[in-house]
Amino acid sequence: MNSPSWKGIAREWLKSLSFALLIVVGIHVFLFQPFVVPTSSMAKTIKPGDYILVSKLHYGARTPHSVGIPFLDLYVPGVQLPSVRLPGFTKPERGDIAVFYYPPETRPIDQKTAYVKRLIGLPGDTVEVQNGRAVVNGDPLSAVPTVQQQWNVYLKDSRMRLSPNHLRPLGIQTTRPTSDPKRRLVTATSDAAGALESYSFVRSVEMRASASPEKQPTFPEKSDFTRDDYGPVPVPGENQTVQLTDSTWSLYKKVIRKYEGHRAERVDNGVYRIDGQRKRRYTFEQDYFFVMGDNRDNSLDSRFWGYVPKDHLNGEAVMTLFSWDSENTFFRLRRTFQGLE
Repeated sequence: MNSPSWKGIAREWLKSLSFALLIVVGIHVFLFQPFVVPTSSMAKTIKPGDYILVSKLHYGARTPHSVGIPFLDLYVPGVQLPSVRLPGFTKPERGDIAVFYYPPETRPIDQKTAYVKRLIGLPGDTVEVQNGRAVVNGDPLSAVPTVQQQWNVYLKDSRMRLSPNHLRPLGIQTTRPTSDPKRRLVTATSDAAGALESYSFVRSVEMRASASPEKQPTFPEKSDFTRDDYGPVPVPGENQTVQLTDSTWSLYKKVIRKYEGHRAERVDNGVYRIDGQRKRRYTFEQDYFFVMGDNRDNSLDSRFWGYVPKDHLNGEAVMTLFSWDSENTFFRLRRTFQGLE
């Protein structure tokens, strides 16, 4: 009996590897995708170094826009495919932790950078931020326990200090001095801020709201909104028709041009041209969402660059697989297989 040739063995290995690669790519594209969080914009909900599991099944997976191997970032240049979304288990809901492709980038959708934020505004909602608090359709959002903001901590005596022994049990990492020797600035959750206020040497704790425009321009362009005093901004939805005016044009011109693919320009006061036709109204072709980070004062989100189109939604973050603290070089064992909410 002849022994198998090296060509035959190589052929069988190649078949096995190809089959395994197809399975991995299929899981990555249609079922689940691991994603590492590099920034603190979602702290404390998700920490830098968390490896999270993103479910494509919740919102429905999309067929690829590009030809390539996504988890290796290898794509055939210049080739874009028509993409459709498959049925999902649920619709996006307010409060979901969503992973999406960063809309402002100009690459094909599935080659854009993946971001993770919390869904705040759904199609048809009106979003505001009043003194640092998110308000949707006129109602303040119920606080998520892990949402962090900046707080002014006023001490009864300037000689007192907030030591690590005071802060660490509350999960507060740092405190910053201010020009007032009796005032300290901390980043904390609402519960932690309330606990600080109970200390005998603390006079009061107040949320710190930004009253001046940010260095990073807010959305829409040329608005006078700030990070903590923002809106109101409407969130467009599929089949919704809006009147085109100077005020709505600043909100929707990028949506019409970049995300819905039309040539759009302002012709004259109250008159606009879309794909060469004069229009006073526009009907949206897909849903849009407004997102914010849980670390509200350190998050580049919809307040600064605008809406997330539905075709940019990647999936819902459902679990922390494990977590690596790169600064201290150790695994955070308590965050292994931890559910997200």
